[in-house]
Amino acid sequence: MGSGSPTAYLVWSILACLFFCFLIFHLWKYDRFQCLKWSETGRQPGAFKRFMSYTYIATLTLLVIFSVAYTFIKFKEGFIITADGNIFPKPIELYAPSHKKWILPLLFLFSIAWACELVTHWEELTFWLFLLHQGPKTRLWFDSWEFRVWLLGTVVAGLGMPLTTLISRRQLDTCQAWIFLVGSSASTATTLLFLYVLARFPEFIRKVKADGGEPNVVMRLVMSYQLNSGRIMFRFLFTIPLFILAVDGVQGNHPINQDPACACDNVLDPLLDFLIVLGGIGCFVSSFMTLLIFFPRSLTQELGYTTALIPSSMLDKP
Repeated sequence: MGSGSPTAYLVWSILACLFFCFLIFHLWKYDRFQCLKWSETGRQPGAFKRFMSYTYIATLTLLVIFSVAYTFIKFKEGFIITADGNIFPKPIELYAPSHKKWILPLLFLFSIAWACELVTHWEELTFWLFLLHQGPKTRLWFDSWEFRVWLLGTVVAGLGMPLTTLISRRQLDTCQAWIFLVGSSASTATTLLFLYVLARFPEFIRKVKADGGEPNVVMRLVMSYQLNSGRIMFRFLFTIPLFILAVDGVQGNHPINQDPACACDNVLDPLLDFLIVLGGIGCFVSSFMTLLIFFPRSLTQELGYTTALIPSSMLDKP
């Protein structure tokens, strides 16, 4: 599973570093990092929003560390040439001891990052379900069944991903494949459930507007709906390629993750690197959209303007 070329993981590193720089820029412009303080002040009050923000930022920080360190090791180890002239990235079992000892800690780091990602999006999903299921009688989030479902999912994700790495640690070549399998399966399931939220979202926006919601609130909901619609596609672009790699990596034959000892081609199989790069693009583009959803900047508000609701009677005038 670690047979992807150094160039493929270099794409992950570049995307991770570029996006992390944009994250810092965006949060500074958003409210000068006040949203990250553990207090009730700022534009993101509430323990719920703070926890979701912390797990999201932790995911990105750990992904930067993992991708940069893993890419460095991949380039240091380079490629091998088999007896029949085939060229492959060096398998993990042939790594120098000084590099090989870092693979397992990095895989633990990667699994923790994916666990934080699952917790973040699971919390987002269950909270939207909580809002969509609000009836005439107002319910409290911490007393709702959605909160209990989120709590259960958080425990499962927080323990399941590191445990996957722990259980499969003795075979480093397949350890990453098991992380991909468990993580992509859970992320795909969460994304599929989000389709239900998207289906109900237009009705929810109309209800908020009919109940006299503030124009800024309605505009944020519309923007959130549009961003979520695009994010769903990139979420699948992130999870499905990694799921394909994972299934290939854990089964007996590896038509995608080729074994240098039994390969018959004299060039690198481009499909493996293509799927890795595709997963990286889906991961960081969807994370970019998540940033805009979690921390939406309002240029109208930042420039000192207010949004006014124009009566429909004025709009009908020629």
